[in-house]
Amino acid sequence: MGDVIPLIIKSVKTAVSTIKNSSSRAKKGMFAGVAIIAILASLSFTNTRIAYKVSYKGNIIATVSSKQQFNDALALVENMVESNDVQTVVDEPTFSTTITLSENINNTDEIANAIIDNTDAIVAATTLFVDGQKVARGEKDIVEQMVDARLNGFNVEGAECTSYFTKSITTQSGYFVASDLDDKATLESVVNSLDVVTKLYKTTDVIVPYTSTTQKTNEQVIGYSEVSVKGVSGLNRVTQDVVMLNGNVTSSVDVKTEVVIAPVNEVVLKGTAKTLASAKEKQRAHAAGFIFPLPAGTWRVSSYYGDGRNHKGVDLCAKSGTQIFAVADGKVVKAGWNGDYGYCVIIEHANGMRTLYAHAKQVCCSVGDTVKQGEVIALVGTTGQSTGNHLHFEVIVNGKKPDPAPYIGLD
Repeated sequence: MGDVIPLIIKSVKTAVSTIKNSSSRAKKGMFAGVAIIAILASLSFTNTRIAYKVSYKGNIIATVSSKQQFNDALALVENMVESNDVQTVVDEPTFSTTITLSENINNTDEIANAIIDNTDAIVAATTLFVDGQKVARGEKDIVEQMVDARLNGFNVEGAECTSYFTKSITTQSGYFVASDLDDKATLESVVNSLDVVTKLYKTTDVIVPYTSTTQKTNEQVIGYSEVSVKGVSGLNRVTQDVVMLNGNVTSSVDVKTEVVIAPVNEVVLKGTAKTLASAKEKQRAHAAGFIFPLPAGTWRVSSYYGDGRNHKGVDLCAKSGTQIFAVADGKVVKAGWNGDYGYCVIIEHANGMRTLYAHAKQVCCSVGDTVKQGEVIALVGTTGQSTGNHLHFEVIVNGKKPDPAPYIGLD
């Protein structure tokens, strides 16, 4: 700069001396030249220069040293964008002359980036490759979100998960013309077809159901049932290595099982006795001399005396209409409807005992009748509080109802 300024001053002085000795028209031309020299000298001295503002789509996007610099930047854009249609989407710029500091002039890379940033049809996008083969292309954020959602979409909350694709999945980012991208539906179809293996290390609490066992007891009659030990389910904590393919379990290995709560198994007592009568009570019953109230081979016991529900008789299932016999001689004191017993016969015997025959379909005697042992007094039915054809038989001694089983030989 020190050598340039004296040279310019010398040239100006020479020009001024020459102007004084020149014609009027020559003077005007010379003055113009002097002005240009002065302007150039000023620009050189202040580090300013003539440049161009670039207006692109109505916005000033850069300052260039020449129009050729913009063309160089456009060529760079064509290299940066993977498409043959770049020129068709880039608008024509306009230029306006300006004087600016040299440091304010943009470099070619900055101008290229400004063109890309201000061209809506040019977008940052990602190409998806499967085993090295291009399968789809879309906006960078969308592709990355879809791939991540597919990869981690089968993870199980609360488990340590490791997921990977069964094939090599790679991506390559760059700039593309928007029309060259796949639509969202196509991207979803491609990404969701990728196979994913998910390995889980998980711990699960598993309910262990209790089992139920039966204990027989001859201290209760047949039909008696009671839970003596209440069952309680247990809890195991199971740790597993699980492998899934697209969310479907392909293998599962138990690594560790911890018993958190041991199950308590249920115990149910079942009665096996036909009667709980004592030996003395059985002897007294046998002495009564009763016969069985139904014909042989026509019946079965459906409920014994007591059986856990305070049952005061014995129930003998038989077909409807089966004959019912008087178990001993006696006098009929009840013959007809008797509330929950339905049609019922009560016979009073010589020894002061009474016998009761309930739920009959039909009564075959009347109050006051004297009946003989083995005489038909009624027919089996299901009247009153009954759930099926049967004879409900009771023995009544001094107003109390002992177990009738030994009286009719069921002990």
